[in-house]
Formats: sequence, structure tokens, C-alpha cells
Amino acid sequence: MLRALSITTMTNRAASFSCMSKSDDNKALCHSVADCLDEYFSTLNGHAPKDLYETILGQVEPPLLRATLRYCDGNQSRAADLLGLNRATLRKKLSQYKIAARSDRSSDHQSDRSTDLPSDASYVR
Repeated sequence: MLRALSITTMTNRAASFSCMSKSDDNKALCHSVADCLDEYFSTLNGHAPKDLYETILGQVEPPLLRATLRYCDGNQSRAADLLGLNRATLRKKLSQYKIAARSDRSSDHQSDRSTDLPSDASYVR
């Protein structure tokens, strides 16, 4: 329990610092997301988006899951712990996004950074 508490404490501290004002050279994640959402809404030209929450989750969750698995060398239990998820929930999400849990860090690293990924959540590596 002490290990989980320290991970949670570290995660909360990192999250609280990430949205503080920073220079443009070191932009916090929350500011990057806000900028992307502002740009997204401006491209809608007044049209209402459909299922915005699911659309955003479908774009954010897969790279979050892949990066966390890479960081944990494919260890799903550790990744679930870092994400604050039950391991079964993590496995469900991996299945939902068709993400294979493996520890080959070098091949995954390049594929996640591709700029020509499909815009929907059905992307399969």
C-alpha cells in the first residue's frame, strides 16, 4: 500500500505542477490540450461537434496507454497502477483500442509519434 500511495502522491504532484504557468518553450500538457481544443473548435465554423467527449477520449487514451506500457516495459499490472486503473479495466481498454501489450520499446516508440495516424480510435498498430 505504501508503494501505491507514493505513486499516487507523485502523480498528483506532477499533475498539479503541469498546469502551472510555464514558458512557451516548456508548455504544460494542459495548455497544449487547451490550444488543440481551441483550434479544433475554430475549424468547426459554428457547427456543433457530435460526441465530443468520446472523440477526445478516443484520441487521448490510446497514446496514453501505449506510452504508459512502454514506460512499464509492458508490465500491465504496473501500468494499471500508474494509471490508477484496475488491471481488468486496463486490459479492456487495450482490447477496445486493439493495443498489444508488449515490451519492445524501440518499435513502439517510433509508431506512436507518427503524424499520419487515422483520426478515429480504430487505429491498429
